Amino acid sequence: MTTEPTLTGRDIAEAEGAATALLEATLIAQGFTTTGNEYAVLRALTARGPIAVPTDFHRYLAGQRQLGVDAAGAAALLGGMADKGFITGSEVDGPGPLAMTAAGSAELKLLMETTTPLTRPIFDGSTPEELAIAHRVLASVIERAGKLRTDLVKTP
Repeated sequence: MTTEPTLTGRDIAEAEGAATALLEATLIAQGFTTTGNEYAVLRALTARGPIAVPTDFHRYLAGQRQLGVDAAGAAALLGGMADKGFITGSEVDGPGPLAMTAAGSAELKLLMETTTPLTRPIFDGSTPEELAIAHRVLASVIERAGKLRTDLVKTP
C-alpha cells in the first residue's frame, strides 16, 4: 500500500517558482514592460488600499522573500513604479499615503485581463473545494511561519 505524499516546504517553493515563471513568461510574451514584482505590488496595494505610513509597506515588501528584495530593493521597486506613474507617496520616509494612481489601476486592470486567461489553466482539474482547502492550508503555513520566525527573533 502506498501513501500519498505529504506537502512540504519544497513543494510550496517549487509551486511558487513555477507560477512566477509562468507569470513572467506571460508578461514578456504579451509585450508588457511591467515586471512580475510590479504586478505583485499593484495587487498588494489593491488588497491593502492606500498605505498611511510608506515605511510600513517598504518593510512589508522587504519581508516578502518571493520578491527577492531587501529594503533598498523595495525602495528601488517603488521608486520605479512612481516614475512610471503607477503609484504616489512611495518615498520611504515620506508623509504618505502610498497609493495607486489611476494609471496604476488601469495598468493592473489590463494586466489582469491579459494574464488571467493565460495563467488560470494552472488550476484546471482542481475542484473549488480542493482550491479552498489549498488556500486554507497555505494561509495557515504563512501564519505559522510568521509566528515561528517572530518567536525565533525573540529568543535570546
